[in-house]
Amino acid sequence: MRNLVDSYMKKRNQGLIMAAAVTAILLYLTLSHVKPADIVYTLKSTDPLYLVISFFIYICCNVFRAMRFYVLLDKRIKIHSLFNIVCVYNMVNNMAPMRAGEISYVYMLKRLHNKNAAIGVSTLIVARILDFIAICSLFTASSWIAAERIEGLRPAAIMVSLLIIACFLLLIMLLRCRECLLYPLDCYLDKNGLDKDPRIEYIILKLREMIRAMESMRDTKMTVLALIISFFIWIANFSVVFLVVKGMNFDIPLHIVIMGSTSTVLSTLLPVYGIAGLGTSQGLWTLVFVPLGISLNDAIISAFGYYIIQMIFYLTLGVYGLISLKIVKSVQQNSFAFRRCQ
Repeated sequence: MRNLVDSYMKKRNQGLIMAAAVTAILLYLTLSHVKPADIVYTLKSTDPLYLVISFFIYICCNVFRAMRFYVLLDKRIKIHSLFNIVCVYNMVNNMAPMRAGEISYVYMLKRLHNKNAAIGVSTLIVARILDFIAICSLFTASSWIAAERIEGLRPAAIMVSLLIIACFLLLIMLLRCRECLLYPLDCYLDKNGLDKDPRIEYIILKLREMIRAMESMRDTKMTVLALIISFFIWIANFSVVFLVVKGMNFDIPLHIVIMGSTSTVLSTLLPVYGIAGLGTSQGLWTLVFVPLGISLNDAIISAFGYYIIQMIFYLTLGVYGLISLKIVKSVQQNSFAFRRCQ
C-alpha cells in the first residue's frame, strides 16, 4: 500500500513539475511578442457594460450546468444545491493544478448528498460526452462559416467534419455495443503483447469507464433533454467569450471566437497541461486565431485579457459557492443536532 502511495505522489510531483515547466516556456514564448503593459492597458479600457452582461450570462451558464446535473442525477438533488457545487467545481477545476475539480465534484456529491463515487464519476463522464457533442457541433458550424470567408480553409473544414463524424460514430458504437466492442480490441492487444503498455491500459480503462457511464444514456428522454441543455451551456459560454473580447475593443467575429475558444477547451485534453491552463490556453488560442486573420499582437493580448477576466468570474462564483455550501452544511448540522436533543 505504501509503495502505491509513494508511486502516486511521485507521479503527481512529476506532473506538477512538468506543468510548471510548460507554463513557464509557453508564457515566455507568448509574452515575448507583446508588452505586458499593453495587456494591462487593454484590461483597464474594457467596457464595464460588456463585463456585467457577460458575467450575467456566465451565471446563466452555471445554472444550465446545474440543470443538466439535475437531469443526470434523476432530479434527486435540488438545482440550487447543484448550482453551488458547479460554481466550486468550475473554480477548482480551472484554477487548481492537475484538474483537481474532477475530484472535487465527486467529493462534494459524496459529502453533501451521500452519492457514491460511481454515481459522481458516471454523471461527470456523461456530461463530458454531451459537452463534446455540443462543442464539436458548434465548432463544425463555425469552421464552415469561416471557410466561406477565408480562402483555403475549406479542406481543413472538411477534415474537421470527417474527424468529428468518426468520433460520433465511435460514441454510437460504444453506446450500442458496449463491452462487445472492446472484446476484439482486448484480443488484438493481448496477441501483440500491447496489453501491458501503461498508456494503452489507461486508454482501455477510460473506455470502460465511458461505457459504464453511458448506461444512463439509454434513457432517450433524459439524454435528449441533457443534450439540449448542453447546447445552451456552450452557446452561453461562447457568448461570454465573444462579449468579453468585444468589451476589450477587439473586433473578432463570433464564429472565429468559437473556433479559438474551443481550442482552449480542448487544451485540457493535452498530456501536459499548464498550471490553471496558463500558457497552454493562450498558446492554442493564438495558434488558431492568427491563421484565421487575427494579428499576432491582438491574438496574444486578447488571449491573456480573456484569461484574466475568466479567472475573476471563476473565483467570484466559486467563493459564493463555497460560502453557500458552508452555510447549508452548518444549517443541516444544527438541524440534526436539534432533532437529537428533542
